[in-house]
Amino acid sequence: MEEAIQLRSKYQHFRVLIIGRANAGKTTILQAICGTREAPQVRDQRGLRVWCSPFSRGIHNIEYELHFRSSPGFVFHDSRGFEAGAKEELEKVREFINKRAAERSVNKQLHAIWFCIPTDQDARMLTTAELDFFQRCDTGKVPVIAIFTKFDSLDSKAYQELRHEGFKHSEAQERAPHRADEQFECVHLKRIREQKYPPKRELRVAGQEVIQRTTTELLQKTSDALDADALKLLLATVQNNNVELCMANLVNRHVFASLITVSLLQLNLAISMDSGRFTAAAQGDVRCASRYQYEH
Repeated sequence: MEEAIQLRSKYQHFRVLIIGRANAGKTTILQAICGTREAPQVRDQRGLRVWCSPFSRGIHNIEYELHFRSSPGFVFHDSRGFEAGAKEELEKVREFINKRAAERSVNKQLHAIWFCIPTDQDARMLTTAELDFFQRCDTGKVPVIAIFTKFDSLDSKAYQELRHEGFKHSEAQERAPHRADEQFECVHLKRIREQKYPPKRELRVAGQEVIQRTTTELLQKTSDALDADALKLLLATVQNNNVELCMANLVNRHVFASLITVSLLQLNLAISMDSGRFTAAAQGDVRCASRYQYEH
């Protein structure tokens, strides 16, 4: 228990850099992760509030912090992505990552990178600058999770191909997701994986109607990609809006007992035991509940 409490006193936030072009779905993903539709608060390097649109290109600054009131344990930084020929932006990102890696204060260090790549423009799904990131940018111990957004557009493209080949509507609809996956893996995903520094994990996100269901998967992939157990536990304890991941991580890491106190303080959960089951009932901002069988 003492070790867990020391962890939370040492690490105040889980810090994420999110990268992506305009309309890549960054805002939607962050809001889904934090369980809100509100815009984040923007703070500068001194912690002062910046009164502006957080994703405005005119005032864009990768050093600015994005905070959501619903999930105070997260701190986000935004890079607007690498449009064609945007080498300057790539260098800014590299400098930011290197600077955060050299930080002595653990609370200022970068813990994960979410790289959003929209798939609705097949001809320019991967820009040269984006491939350069995976070829030239060594992120060290900071894992990169590639998030391929708007993946349903590839399903639609595959459906049209199948219909053109003579398949009936129902059969084309059934076959389309599998063909879309195959084409994506053979062409685009292969190009990324062949680079010098490929992402440690990948996630495919369809339309906005299902994005909420993919947030748990994104958080789990992020946790799996982290090397340090302390960071895995940190990510578990900052989950205000994803009790399922939090409880699963605590149980799976065999430190449930030592983190009960910390989880109660951070998430305001009421934890009880009923017939060998742990029941977590969310209070305050926590909006979901989950039950897990604890197996020794």
